[in-house]
Amino acid sequence: MLQARTLTVEIARPAEDIYNFLVDPANLASWTLVKNGRPHPAAGPDSWAYDGPRGMVIVHFTPANPYFVLDYRMQVGPQVIHAAHVRVIRNGAGAALTHTSVQQPLVSDAMFASEEEWMLSDLLVLKTLMEK
Repeated sequence: MLQARTLTVEIARPAEDIYNFLVDPANLASWTLVKNGRPHPAAGPDSWAYDGPRGMVIVHFTPANPYFVLDYRMQVGPQVIHAAHVRVIRNGAGAALTHTSVQQPLVSDAMFASEEEWMLSDLLVLKTLMEK
């Protein structure tokens, strides 16, 4: 069985605000390494293409929903390189953002650990951005 890891970040902002920001794929480039996002309808109605560190990355997003679910998977070429299950959970006047990554078959343990460190950095950037 492959590894799964969950990161949680508490954000002092209403859950609705966080979800509404995150559900828009155009905002991804403001808090992660991917840049130049654009719709990629050939890959599916909720898919976007971005310029990433390893070339073009296609991200398939969960459609907007009333449950604050933001699952996604990323692929470079035909290979899925990252899959995650993301939730925004109300927590008083703020929210907890949980991000569970599942290691992909061709991703080494060391690469998976590195990706999790990058993801934590990205989530902390998001927290700072949302709490301004």
